[in-house]
Amino acid sequence: MRGITLRAHHKNSIDYLVSKLSTDPSFLAIIIAGSVAKGVAREDSDIDCYLVVSDDLFEEKKQRDQLFYLASEGCDYPGGYYDGKIIPFSFLEAAIVRGSEPTRASFEKAFVAFSRISGLEDIVAKIPVYPEQNRERNFQDFFAQVELYGGYFANRAIELGNKYLLIHAIGQVALFSGRLLLAYNRVLFPCHKSMMGVLRTLTHIPDRYFELQEEMLLNPKRETIQAFVECIRSFHAWGIAPHEAVSRFIQNNEWNWLEDEPPLSDR
Repeated sequence: MRGITLRAHHKNSIDYLVSKLSTDPSFLAIIIAGSVAKGVAREDSDIDCYLVVSDDLFEEKKQRDQLFYLASEGCDYPGGYYDGKIIPFSFLEAAIVRGSEPTRASFEKAFVAFSRISGLEDIVAKIPVYPEQNRERNFQDFFAQVELYGGYFANRAIELGNKYLLIHAIGQVALFSGRLLLAYNRVLFPCHKSMMGVLRTLTHIPDRYFELQEEMLLNPKRETIQAFVECIRSFHAWGIAPHEAVSRFIQNNEWNWLEDEPPLSDR
């Protein structure tokens, strides 16, 4: 924890966790992440952490659906608790090569509080790196989502009075517009909860972006949706024409099961 400034009660809680788990040889490392690691924690912020365990213990925990570590003992402050995920070392190796953006982002400014693994600090530092190799493809894939959900699906939802479809469509427009801007700025997508906050830190973003998005979300109709879509469409040449977007949408949304297991929502 050298060079990292922590609130005293957070440091004490981390020290307690290390003293408790380091005596068990099945626990290989403790990595502190989240707001505490980033130096933006509130007084009552929880301790986000990754607990690296042996392969045997991981498989045991996985079989029992016990990959989440939740405990308050040792967090002796109001609202304090440990919010941990149990992972094997191979998880870290895989995250460097093919980790999702939210997984990569979760390791931003993370630090090793305890380790039996040589060179773990260097390994952790390689995870929160923007995957440049995906950027141009993401431009095309994400913009196809904006075009289809902000056009065909939103229009059909309005015509049919289908509120569920309309809410889903504008949510996807908001999501993938945000993903486009994050990719444009080479910033990792953190998670749905944190995306809006990160978007507000970006250097390059369309004029009136947040205003137009708010109007779309609060009053979803053709005019507000199209105004928001147009602010994204005109911001950058995203590399895919409207007539090509349908084909890309079909591949990503309807035929994604051909190469991988279908997403949970379609399974």
